[in-house]
Amino acid sequence: MDLGLHDRVVLITGAGGGAGPTIARAFAGEGAVVALHHRGGSGSAVRAEATAAEIVAAGGRAMAVAADLGSSSQIEAMFTRVAADLGPVTVLVTATSAYRSERFAEIADDSWAAVVDDMLGATFRTCRVAVPGMQAAGWGRIVNIAARSGLVGVARATHYAAAKAGIVGLTASLAKELGPSGILVNAVAPTQILTVKEGVPSIADERAAELARKIPLRRLATPDDLAALVVWLGSGANTYVTGETISLTGGDQR
Repeated sequence: MDLGLHDRVVLITGAGGGAGPTIARAFAGEGAVVALHHRGGSGSAVRAEATAAEIVAAGGRAMAVAADLGSSSQIEAMFTRVAADLGPVTVLVTATSAYRSERFAEIADDSWAAVVDDMLGATFRTCRVAVPGMQAAGWGRIVNIAARSGLVGVARATHYAAAKAGIVGLTASLAKELGPSGILVNAVAPTQILTVKEGVPSIADERAAELARKIPLRRLATPDDLAALVVWLGSGANTYVTGETISLTGGDQR
């Protein structure tokens, strides 16, 4: 099935962490041109650069690009650079995350502000820069990575859940405002995703097995599961789904 992504320029924020590299490879596999954002000077930068090089070696077009998503001017510079090197961005995937485990009573003001701004603030600022180009093109797709905890809450990470809930609201509001411009905006809310970084799983085997027993499909989500959904939502094959937050839970509705 042709997803209508050939030569579409896709920008993925947080592309060096978690499922970001898998999402980038999945878009490239559909013929898209991919820009992988990273914060710079970190392990995520190394992974983003390596993934971009892998895509290029396979015959695709890709680049890694650094920016501080707390800075609107750096975000604008990132979009300018991507447009100059690859073309204007018409598909945006926001996948930045800043999970912290803290009891509610122990969350300091600066911790609350940092977590909320690193996710909700960064998503807002990146979308704000991306939208004018999509409006000029008369076509666009935005896929924001939320979390199941943003819908049902989570103990000891109130700031994280609140930020993810804010992304759900931002997504629904943007869909209403941008629909007339041909821009579809959706979010994906996964439960815990089992990733492997440098050969080390993100969740220990015993804990992963314990979590899987509570899921109807009896396994945790993988980056491939997330990437398949994100790519479809961000593609030309999606012509009418907008304003939705789609849970990726394996049937676990808790």
